[in-house]
Amino acid sequence: MNATNHIDDAELLQQLRDGNQAAFDTVFRLFHPALCFFAKRLAFDLPKGQAEEIVQDTFVKLWERRANFVDLTAVKAFLYITTRNACLNELDKEKVRNKKEERYLRAMPELEDAIVEEIIYAEVLREVAHAIDTLPEQCQRIVKMAYEEGLTAKEIAASLNITVSTVNNQKSRGIALLKKRLSDTGFAFLLFFL
Repeated sequence: MNATNHIDDAELLQQLRDGNQAAFDTVFRLFHPALCFFAKRLAFDLPKGQAEEIVQDTFVKLWERRANFVDLTAVKAFLYITTRNACLNELDKEKVRNKKEERYLRAMPELEDAIVEEIIYAEVLREVAHAIDTLPEQCQRIVKMAYEEGLTAKEIAASLNITVSTVNNQKSRGIALLKKRLSDTGFAFLLFFL
């Protein structure tokens, strides 16, 4: 501020340092419009209203640190530097948000395709499991052991105390029945795992 207002400035600063709300209001009225203009120019990419929020936060910081200032020039410098730093920080955060959003939007078609594939896979699994449950009891048990547990004919025969040829016959019977009951996709899926 100029030399003719030096006493007024010193008095205003002292009142501000003492926590006088009227002094703070005066400082606010002195600098707020210019700081908003400054913040809007720096942070033109930020969402509407964010520059004003930054300036409001700057004044909160001023109030919290009011006892530390030696003159109004230091207050003015603090206000501009704090506003500048906050604008730059917000711009950096906005860039990070934009990059994440761009990555998400680029990945969205792939993600949707993967979700659709998982749905189809789950539906085929459901279809196969339901069809296996309709098989005759021994045939069902053998197909489940081969399909769900991945056991070989020899392991199934040992587990059920039957011959390997009985396992193979029941498995072939099950596959023939399932071919009639499953869709082409479901049957292909079953054969892949058997």
